[in-house]
Amino acid sequence: MVTVSSASPAAPSLFPLYPSCGTDTSQDPIALGCLAKDFLPETIDFAWSDNKNDSIANGIKKFTPILNTAGTYITTTQLSVPASKSHEIFYCTATYPTGKGTIKVPPTPPCSGESSMTIRPPARDQFLEPNKTSTIICSVKKLCSQTVTLKWLKEGVEVSSGIHTVGPVSSGPNGYTLLSELTVSETDWDNDRVYSCKVESKNFSDIRNTSKSFECGSDCSSPEIGALLIPPNFADIYIRKSAILTCRVINMQSTEGLNVIWTKEDGKELKTSIGDRKVQSNGLFSVDATTSVCADEWERGDKYTCKVAHPELIFPLKNTLTKEPVTNSHAPSVYIFPPPSEQLALREAATVTCLVKGFNPPDLFIKWLSNGEELNASKYINTEPILESSQPPLYFAYSTLNINEQEWNAGNTYTCLVGHEKLPLQVTQRTVDKSTVYLDGFVDAEEEDFYNLWTTASTFIILFLLSLFYSTTVTLIKVK
Repeated sequence: MVTVSSASPAAPSLFPLYPSCGTDTSQDPIALGCLAKDFLPETIDFAWSDNKNDSIANGIKKFTPILNTAGTYITTTQLSVPASKSHEIFYCTATYPTGKGTIKVPPTPPCSGESSMTIRPPARDQFLEPNKTSTIICSVKKLCSQTVTLKWLKEGVEVSSGIHTVGPVSSGPNGYTLLSELTVSETDWDNDRVYSCKVESKNFSDIRNTSKSFECGSDCSSPEIGALLIPPNFADIYIRKSAILTCRVINMQSTEGLNVIWTKEDGKELKTSIGDRKVQSNGLFSVDATTSVCADEWERGDKYTCKVAHPELIFPLKNTLTKEPVTNSHAPSVYIFPPPSEQLALREAATVTCLVKGFNPPDLFIKWLSNGEELNASKYINTEPILESSQPPLYFAYSTLNINEQEWNAGNTYTCLVGHEKLPLQVTQRTVDKSTVYLDGFVDAEEEDFYNLWTTASTFIILFLLSLFYSTTVTLIKVK
């Protein structure tokens, strides 16, 4: 087959082809290559030479040029060299009708950058699982050889179980990456066992250690176990007619052997529920122990005691909780605001706002109702009480309800329900809808135009009637 082309001759672009970083050079022979692309016409010849400029005749393969979509040609040539020459430089020369070109082909390129190794301690939250284990992770990056040995040690003794290793995996020019995980028990970690990850490879050898005391350093001395008493919130008291008392035990290395009991003033034990343990920011654990008491008893100031026993405590902890009297208490004022006319004009969303101000103590609840039915809390956003004035101490809060414009224009009613202990009935509400807004002087863009038109028309009608009355009066006088 003869290819006829009227295009101008083009010299090839030459690129070296060599083993990826970290290829095992113990393999014999090693293949090198030379890529020529974007040349025209297809006539091309290759020659290989070593770093002494001596020609090489053996171990060469040549491939037929291929026409690519751009209308030019591409081809390669391959050279096989002994492993003993894996670190030598070779040269590939391409000869074509308009000249020749030479490139250097390194058989084993070095990895980009130095190898790095890290070890990560176990995640505390994994110890919450039923098996109470977690994993230490050892990772090595930019290894220049796929031949690598990784060992896990516990207190200097090699570990053979609980190991999961992935790799080495090629990362292209960045060599190889190795990742290994070791499963450890919560007991061994808390007992400060030392774990080591040992890696050996070509041109790289390192060992990294980790333990509980090593990771936390001077802060490893755990803070003392404590008990925080959390009073009930007003919403629970009003809705459930009962008060939920919470005793939060904090800073525990383990929850084994924890015992929490709530008691009344007379020593009578109350039914106590102990929740699941949670991980604190410092890696230690906390647990909430709750009990329910009559709302009337809480309101009149009865005292309740939380008793905490734990193996790490020499003596049990005892803390007492009672309702603190509030001076300068004040009931809130509640205001409700319809969506702004500017927002309604966009025909997208509508925001109803409820402002609660001038109250003390700061504990209250805000809920929303639509047509008398309670809305899900995800439909609105409540702010925390904010100090409004310090003398006397008064607070304010607000809540925004987001609805769509169609719901508002459909005439649905929206009620802001506020609960506070100083309200006459401990709860009050304010309601708004499209019709009440109009009566109160709040109108959207279309209603405002209609209102203005009606006002103008009414004025003309009144003037017309006055003019007619005046004309009739004057006529009657003249007739008489």
